[in-house]
Amino acid sequence: MNASVAEPASARTARLNRTYPWVVLGISFMTVAAAFGCRAAFALFFVAVLDEFHWSRGLAAGALTLGSVAWTFSAPVWGQMLDRLGPRVVFPAGAGLMAAGFAVSSMTHAVWHYYLGMGLLVGLGFAALPMTSQATVITNWFVQKRGMAMGIAASGIGVGIFLVVPATEWLIVAFGWRNAYLVLAGVMLAAVVPLNLFFQRRRPQDLGLLPDFGAATEAASGGPRRAREDGVTLAGALRNYRFWALAGGFVLGAIPVHMVLVHQVAAMVDVGLSRDFGAWVLALTGFFTTFTMIGMGTLSDRIGSERAYTIGSMALVGGILVILYLDRMSEFAVVSLYPPLFAVGFGSRQGLYPTIAADIFHGKHFGSIIGLLALSIGTGAGVGPWLAGYLHDVSGSYASSGWIGIVLCVLSLVCIWIVAPSKGAD
Repeated sequence: MNASVAEPASARTARLNRTYPWVVLGISFMTVAAAFGCRAAFALFFVAVLDEFHWSRGLAAGALTLGSVAWTFSAPVWGQMLDRLGPRVVFPAGAGLMAAGFAVSSMTHAVWHYYLGMGLLVGLGFAALPMTSQATVITNWFVQKRGMAMGIAASGIGVGIFLVVPATEWLIVAFGWRNAYLVLAGVMLAAVVPLNLFFQRRRPQDLGLLPDFGAATEAASGGPRRAREDGVTLAGALRNYRFWALAGGFVLGAIPVHMVLVHQVAAMVDVGLSRDFGAWVLALTGFFTTFTMIGMGTLSDRIGSERAYTIGSMALVGGILVILYLDRMSEFAVVSLYPPLFAVGFGSRQGLYPTIAADIFHGKHFGSIIGLLALSIGTGAGVGPWLAGYLHDVSGSYASSGWIGIVLCVLSLVCIWIVAPSKGAD
């Protein structure tokens, strides 16, 4: 009798071990696709809002800077909430705040309206949803294939950009930018909230399962990646030089990425290319990002995160050079070179940052640690768009910000090699 009862339960557990990790990964994929796709559409709203209100570029980009400040200072709080309350509370709350921000943005008639909506509310909500937050879940479910799993989830960023950006451009043209914002609010409420509220789980043990599809992880305990229940505390991480080198690498790497993300369409319009062409290039970048996120994660599993980050940094420099010399390139050259180069560079940031952090600091305090590290990413995401907009207002071009971005790429790479994530935890 007991054996007959135990057998179906064992079979069910084995089936869940095989399938539920993909459910967790799929929800993370959908979450970052919606969050990043909607946020990347700012590049299109940026141009539309400038056309209507004739604000300076620095002033308009300041909304995203405020959002990044909100992201920066709320990320540690979200990280602690993830440790205490879990993703089924935090992720729906973040999506709801983003939706509220888009709704407020649709009613903009003054600068402060836009700063409240696209800046404060969207920034606070987005801080709960990016890959640094998803990593607190994914690293519990995947250990030996952590880079691959993180890459698959992060590929949602590319899918989101590829689908949401051209759809948003169509909505802006067909129905106006205000109505387009309302549609984005609906996407967050209809897609992200219910998936996380009902189906996401923080760790496999919550369902009586084990990491890595139920495989024994102890066999790999001698390697740099292992399943750790305790890990280092937040106080311990703050005493570790690798934490501060990692924080430096994150902020220096985020600045050039977000410079380009926000201003790439405007830079193309400046040299006589159409906004439709810019939207198409941005969407194509998202398409390539889908594959480079997975590729960067898988590559980090095989050759180490610092080497994969080196490849990504070189590609990002190449993408910035394309932006710097747009006026000397044909449309075919821009479409052929820029999307794959920037996608590899972007993938080396969004895909590898949480993997690198997890290789060193994974444990029960990881949410608090990576939430604090997200301060650096948020700082870079805020400084980058504002700095490029300010320098454009002063000089009339993006040349100076582009060369600064290249220097920061190199400095970020130096920091990651100092961290040496392939060594694993101390």
